[in-house]
Amino acid sequence: MKFYKHFSLFITVFILSFLPKGYAQAHQLNDSTSRLERIQKNGVLRIGVPGDYAPFAITRGDSLYGADIRLGRSLATDMGVRPVFIKTSWANLAMDMRNDAFDIALGGISITPERAALASFSIAYHSGGKTFLCRRADSARFPNTEAVNKPGVRLIENRGGTNESVARSLFTAAALQVYPDNIGVFNEIIAGRADVMLTDDTEADLKTRQYPQLCRSYRGTITKSDKALWIQTDPALLAFVNKWLQKELASGIPRQWLKEAMAAGH
Repeated sequence: MKFYKHFSLFITVFILSFLPKGYAQAHQLNDSTSRLERIQKNGVLRIGVPGDYAPFAITRGDSLYGADIRLGRSLATDMGVRPVFIKTSWANLAMDMRNDAFDIALGGISITPERAALASFSIAYHSGGKTFLCRRADSARFPNTEAVNKPGVRLIENRGGTNESVARSLFTAAALQVYPDNIGVFNEIIAGRADVMLTDDTEADLKTRQYPQLCRSYRGTITKSDKALWIQTDPALLAFVNKWLQKELASGIPRQWLKEAMAAGH
């Protein structure tokens, strides 16, 4: 087994959250050079990550944890380069991709038509969908979409991701609250300042382990979506990533890393 598979479970030093603004411009492509060639020549793979979506990627102090962080390190190792994790946010993710702030992005990113129009997606490495998270005492109150999509229901979502966009599309009757990040949003429900959250099933299952006050009120999913690596458009880079990812998926390693991240509460 390769060296990176013996690496520590979830940790990578998050030293690159504050890279100088000129860093991306200094790594611009020449017209005749593929992005993959530039990455391998410079010895650096720039990886954008919001870092607030456990179990895929979560920031704790100056370090990053999660299954996708291990995935990013694995990819960089296979390329023979060093991974550089660059802080972004769900609200700024598309703008940062457009501005070439990184080569790829990960951290539980769902495939959407809007994102696919801006940059390429790898093959999917995880499938799931949206479900409901609420206080355990309110579990019988929100059994389905009809119960949530009502006036007076305080539906809360983190800003900028697919949680917010799906909520705005499907739950127009509810009173939508938009929270700045995907960390403190859960305490808003616990404190009674919001009633219910629409979120990915994987996150809902993790949060019910972390917060005994919360529960998943709908066992199924109301949407279906896949997660993948979001990649600056470059045929050579996309082909490399897909070939590597197919090998990793066949080995079962990404599934195992996600299982370990769930168990660790990351």
